Formats: sequence, C-alpha cells, structure tokens
Amino acid sequence: MKKCDLHNHSIYSDGSTTPYELVKYAKEKGLSVVALTDHNTIDGIFELIEAGKALDFEVVPGAELTTEYKGKEIHLLSLLIKEENIPKMQDFLLERLKLKDQSNKDLAKSLTEGGYPVSLEEMKKKYGKNINRAHFARELIEMGAVTTTKEAFNTLLLEGGRFYKSIPRPDVCSTIELVRQWQAVPVIAHPLLSLSRELLEELLPKAKKAGLAGIEVYYPEYTEEQTKYLEDLCQKYDLIKSGGSDYHGEMKTHSDLATATTPYENYEKLKNAR
Repeated sequence: MKKCDLHNHSIYSDGSTTPYELVKYAKEKGLSVVALTDHNTIDGIFELIEAGKALDFEVVPGAELTTEYKGKEIHLLSLLIKEENIPKMQDFLLERLKLKDQSNKDLAKSLTEGGYPVSLEEMKKKYGKNINRAHFARELIEMGAVTTTKEAFNTLLLEGGRFYKSIPRPDVCSTIELVRQWQAVPVIAHPLLSLSRELLEELLPKAKKAGLAGIEVYYPEYTEEQTKYLEDLCQKYDLIKSGGSDYHGEMKTHSDLATATTPYENYEKLKNAR
C-alpha cells in the first residue's frame, strides 16, 4: 500500500535535514509521498520541489502555521502550496517572522539574565534565521541546563513561565480562510496535543465552515483510542483523515520519518479538496 508522510521539518525551521535529504530519506523509507511543513516559513519549498524532480519522488510543498483558538495554540498545516501562489503568502509570513524575531530577542535576554547565557546571533549562525523554542532547547541541553527538549519546554521554555512569553497568534478560522485564498489545503495538526476533546468539538464546526479540509488523525504520539476518536470525528464532520511523523531529525528525536503515515487514497482526497 502506498503511504504518505504529510508532516515534516527541515533546516529551514527546526529540523536537522535539508529538503533534499528529507526526500532522499523518504525514498529510502519506502514512502510514496513526503511533505515539507516547516514552521511559519516556505523558504525550503523550492529546494523540495527540485529534490523531488532530481529523485523522481512526489513531494508536497507546505507550511505549519501557528494559530490560536480561545488562548490555545493550534498548528495548522497548509498543504499542496502552488509555486504561483507563494507571493500571496509572503506578507503574512514576513509579519510572523518580525514578531517571532522580537520574541526570540526577549527570550534570549531573559534567559541570559537568569543565568542561562544564550546568544541569538550565534544561534542564527548555527540554525538560520527561523529560530524557535526548539533551537533554544538545543542550546540549553548543550549547556547542561536540561537533558531533553521536552524538559526544556516544560520548565525554562514554558509558555507564560519565567522566561518565555508567546507572541500574538492569528485566529485559526481566519487563517484557514487565508489558506483557502492561497489555494492550499488546511489541515489541523496533532489537535489532541493542545486541545481538550470538548474544545476540539466546539472548534470543528466553525473550522469546517471556514474551509478546513482535514485533521491529523495519524500521529506518533497518539494511542489507538485517540486515533479511533479522531477517525470518528472526521466521519462526523466530513473531514479528511491526514497524518504524518512530525519528523525533525536530530533536533527532536521523538519520532522517525514514516512512523505515522497517511494512506495514498486520503492524500488524493486532500488534492481534490484543493
């Protein structure tokens, strides 16, 4: 059966592989399709497309956008981005980058003043311009302040904690409408990581009305019961069942590529939804 991994990251956000390496690895893993969904950036898309051509492999240009519903952070995948529509996305993404850069400066300053000296400029030299908390976590691990990324996120990098204050996030339904205007396909990523079931079921009818195409049902951290619950929700709200590994390479080692996949027939439904 042909399998697709529709949620992955590269060096252009908080992954450790280049887009070419991602496609090559996907081919080695026996996948049929692989998506690149870097956080709030599409900088790696053209490399992804070229890698797909060079390796004769089907690729999905995408992005993972940070949004919000009732104070809860929600990650929205924008899948199947067309090259000709990339300019339409740039203003939105550049504004997010400006806000994130200021947030990173504030975080680096507060950590340094708190006894955890980190240099944002040195991080940019190592990881590129699109810095997020995963990169800060890596620095904290290297200095011995924490032992894992998860520990860093739950302590020193906790949202609303001593050091980290999140930037304003766009409303998820408004962003779904934008993704539709970009002629891409909106899918909510790992909804049960951030939302209670009650809040998710409150959101889905509104999101569906805004143009939501699917939700991430297949995810490495889900139990069988959670997957079944999300499958039932897709049937209830007429949504497409998507999934992916959320692969970050060495930056986050919680899952390898192809540890969660989407059946090819579901991927075809997402293509038709565009």
